[in-house]
Amino acid sequence: METYSFEDFVGDRDVFLAEHFNKKPLLRKGALAGRLDGLPSVRQLDDVLALETTPPSYLRVTKGGKGVPSGAYTRTVARGAALAEAVSPEKVYELFRSGGTVTWNSLHHVLPSARRLLAPFTDTFACEGEVVLFVTPARNDGFAPHHDSIDVYVVQVDGTKTWRVWATPEIRRGDEGSYTPEELGEPVIEVTLAPGDVLYVPHGTPHAAAAKSGLSLHLSVGIEPRRWRDLLKDTVAAVVEDEEFHGFPYLADGEGGAGGAGEAAAAAGLSRQIELLRDRLAHLEPVAEAKRLARVGRERSGAGRTREFARLHAVDALTTDSLVRRSAAPVEIGDSDGTKTGIRVGGHRLAVPDAVARSLRELDGGRPVTTSEFFPGVDPARSLSAARGLARIGVLEAAEHAVFPVPDANGEPRNSRQKTPDSTPHTANHTDDQGK
Repeated sequence: METYSFEDFVGDRDVFLAEHFNKKPLLRKGALAGRLDGLPSVRQLDDVLALETTPPSYLRVTKGGKGVPSGAYTRTVARGAALAEAVSPEKVYELFRSGGTVTWNSLHHVLPSARRLLAPFTDTFACEGEVVLFVTPARNDGFAPHHDSIDVYVVQVDGTKTWRVWATPEIRRGDEGSYTPEELGEPVIEVTLAPGDVLYVPHGTPHAAAAKSGLSLHLSVGIEPRRWRDLLKDTVAAVVEDEEFHGFPYLADGEGGAGGAGEAAAAAGLSRQIELLRDRLAHLEPVAEAKRLARVGRERSGAGRTREFARLHAVDALTTDSLVRRSAAPVEIGDSDGTKTGIRVGGHRLAVPDAVARSLRELDGGRPVTTSEFFPGVDPARSLSAARGLARIGVLEAAEHAVFPVPDANGEPRNSRQKTPDSTPHTANHTDDQGK
């Protein structure tokens, strides 16, 4: 089972971030040569195309660099009393045979192997991303020269495709844009990608590609790292969750009877809230907040995947000899009332025996302990029961395996880096994909 890291795609991470990221394209010939078995491939496309529940919006067909109207490859189907549009595989095949490029957006929504391919990127940049599959028939251009609004990491999987990539402009225009070859001049990279080659194209960089000798399939990992304005919005949103910001002001406009006095009161209230916000932001611990922003970024939809059933299965399989440890979930441990201590995790509030609270504090450094020793002073079966209970809500995890995703108050995973007894993170393997 192949395991991929971010370095497999870009080489030395520090060199890539210093010399290429957000600056200029990067070509890595043979970066994944001989290591493509786990990636989505041509042989899976028929199964993906036959998924009857997949909305047509996932699929796009282009010919001659222009989009084909979706009505040319969809059909109307009856689902109960309602009518819906569905992809017609036969129409897609016909368009492909006649020179159309087929694009499958958000392939990670469908294939676990595509989601694992995405994981090293979303983990590195702490943001969501997308895997898009492009399959082009022989001797056909895919798209006219254009630029994208996101960074693109291209992995050639089957066949070959010739790419032209122009210099990344200092000032990048708009979200997307098209060009003519004449206005672009000479490309800085002109290369035929073979299976295993990787190409990085920064956002706003003009590029074009064409299949030559045979059918070509490549995967594009699209990443849009969060900008400072995005991170600051997340920080402020977290700060204003405090109860002191939960009031309901009346922003009088002078026409509702309160007049100038109402406007003055609203302005004064707003001033107090701004001052409070300024004070809370001034007292934030930057290192802790940076870690929180990274964790939140990795939890977003499209970043990583949930393994909650596998996590709970592992919890049920714990025995008195099993090792457990504190998970990455934030836990608030309160004061003792003499016999029990209150704790809060993921929206859960509960009281645990003081001995259990002491164990949780002692395990904060990450060291493991057997479940029979987790609750000192009681028989092993009761200690195991206490450990299982805390593991179910995400406070503890099985130490024999890596970190499981811990659910938050809404039941969403808190951590996208995980292993289960039968899976490895950041891998791509055909065994759990469609059509196997």
